[in-house]
Amino acid sequence: MKKIIGTVAFCLIAAVIAEGVSTVSKDATKIVSTFPMPGSVNVPGVRVQIAFDQPIDPTAMDLKVSATRPDGSKLDISGAVEVNGLRTAAIFRSYQPLPEGEIEVRSALRDDVGHDWRFTVLDKVPLYLGRDGPILLVLGEGAPFGPYLSEILRAEGFTNFKTITSPELQASALAKHRLVITAGTIENTAVAALRSWVSSGGNLIAVRPSGELADLAGVRSEEGAISAGDVLIDTKRTPGQGLVGEPIQFHGVAERYVTNADTATLASFSGGMDQASTTALTLRPVGSAGGEVAAFAFDLPQSVVLTRQGNPEWAGQDRDGLAPIRPNDLFFGAASADPQPDFVDLARVHIPQADEQMRLLSNLIQHVQRDDAPIPRFWYFPNRAKAVLVMAADDHGTKRGTRDSFDRMLTLDAENCDARKWECARATSWLYPDSGLTAREAADYVSSGFDLGSHASTFCQNWSKASLDQAFATDILRFRAAYPDVPVQEASRLHCIVWSDFTSQAKIGRDWGIRFDMNYYYWPRTWLKGRAGFMTGSGIPMRFSSASGELINVYQQETHLVDEIFNDEREAVERLVQRALGPEEFFGAFGTHYDFHNDFDKFLMDLGQKYEVPMVSARQMLDWLDGRSRTDVLEQRWDGESLAFTIAGDPRTHGMLTAMLPSSAAGGRLSELARNGIPIPMETARIKGVDYILFPGLDGNYRATFTNKVADNLTPETRVERLAR
Repeated sequence: MKKIIGTVAFCLIAAVIAEGVSTVSKDATKIVSTFPMPGSVNVPGVRVQIAFDQPIDPTAMDLKVSATRPDGSKLDISGAVEVNGLRTAAIFRSYQPLPEGEIEVRSALRDDVGHDWRFTVLDKVPLYLGRDGPILLVLGEGAPFGPYLSEILRAEGFTNFKTITSPELQASALAKHRLVITAGTIENTAVAALRSWVSSGGNLIAVRPSGELADLAGVRSEEGAISAGDVLIDTKRTPGQGLVGEPIQFHGVAERYVTNADTATLASFSGGMDQASTTALTLRPVGSAGGEVAAFAFDLPQSVVLTRQGNPEWAGQDRDGLAPIRPNDLFFGAASADPQPDFVDLARVHIPQADEQMRLLSNLIQHVQRDDAPIPRFWYFPNRAKAVLVMAADDHGTKRGTRDSFDRMLTLDAENCDARKWECARATSWLYPDSGLTAREAADYVSSGFDLGSHASTFCQNWSKASLDQAFATDILRFRAAYPDVPVQEASRLHCIVWSDFTSQAKIGRDWGIRFDMNYYYWPRTWLKGRAGFMTGSGIPMRFSSASGELINVYQQETHLVDEIFNDEREAVERLVQRALGPEEFFGAFGTHYDFHNDFDKFLMDLGQKYEVPMVSARQMLDWLDGRSRTDVLEQRWDGESLAFTIAGDPRTHGMLTAMLPSSAAGGRLSELARNGIPIPMETARIKGVDYILFPGLDGNYRATFTNKVADNLTPETRVERLAR
């Protein structure tokens, strides 16, 4: 049955109730929850839900959704509403994403109950667009994963950049930036502008350049593209110093370049550094003003995405024979019907291979800027932490598991510790509504800094998009009814970690407010054989990308440390943390899983204390990621000897940012750093082979002064010889 009210279309399902309830109570119906909650901001997607304490009569319901835009204009929202099988909730699904503005929902049941509420949708700026800064990201044709370069820059702490398309690239745009990164085919008129800009001292990094841009980079393509393989970084010279010295996997496509005599090879595909046809990264000086052009022969953003998310060609396949389909199936090679090499080489799983590729880009950025203005960046985690434990439990209906684990954490608190600043150990627990935690206890734990949410379930069955959407709707509704005073859930791990295709779960979860996903679960035991490491090649939470290159505003956080795998392999867990803190510098936010059938959570707490590693909830990590990426380094002005800039931090960073500047630049060595005119201490650290000055990234106006400048009057030929050393 359908009826139209205003411009809102309803598809009301009035089937017989699955659990035997077939009549509507005569007692007054009460609203038990809404989604989004009243007053919410930055609301995602197209979902609106209202839940009741008893079955309703679908034919008696009246509901209207409207928007007030920022300019004051009104808009009725068109969409469909379905009533769930128990007739205890109505879900509105807008036909289009909800527009920017204040959204008003007006609902009523005939002669019974009415409820109006409002929430706010913020302007949905494309994720790949930056907020201006010294780096110009230029997206050309034929590079669908090019937008992911924006996510790589943010993950590496370069929060200020501007993104344009190739037709927008003109001399006037180049004049405002110090470094250009390109992906895809760049129009010849734009290449001409780039050539002039580089010859005048600009620096360019190109991903798979072709045509005239390849000529500018000093490379030319041979027939026969390379498809996947290994990259060997030359660690004897910058920018490879400090990075992993053994071959690491890349995924996706690559060009087979031949280099000019004036072009240095900084990394090669497996086969040897002296084979010009296997070059993976090159650097060429251009002109006499210090300009340089670097070229990646492989599609760096595509490789990072696929290394992190697995083989899209294996999506929807149960390759390990252990139903249901899970994220590890995207990496598992030895399917009985289609035996292939594993997508992640488990002999190298201890290496964060995606992260090392990103750090090669970061080192390269600082290297090409060594004769020019330095570019500030931010450290990965609060207060210079090199490792973090993202503590997350799946409480499968235990009576005391969550309570006992949270209480144990509370005993670790130092006096007057501030959970907002990661000074207290905190955790997430995903619950069933019938878990042993009371509503009052849940509210008290949340007020102490803990995080709670629904452990949504498809009952370990592979899902369709519709059934997964319904699972989130049902379980979030039940959780909110049981725990009405807990904040709206923003992180999730599905029961049995079901993952039936490449990225639908991230998108559907986003519609229900989920922006931090921990379903990439390092498993099963027979495959891993006790090896702790990085299934996704990463210890850095980053947003998902679709198989076609669309950025999804949901962070992928691998669950690296699974109790089922490592409860009796605890030395392997400790070695993983040691490699993050030690000379390998394999930094990471390590996701965890425990469900209270052993004492793995206690082991992790002891480990965190032993190595002084922060232990945080999923919500805390999400807030940090959002806050760090929204922190700006503004008004960067370089006069040849000093860099002036302003840091404007996001409140979610809580004063925990660590800023980083290369210790040398065109003006010589960094000799003085002042904030708001007052000199501040400078800490020197070598990180992945690059010397940095580290300092608290507090709000303020900064000036970094470089002295003992040594003029670089080297010819391009001499600079090539210097690069080769």
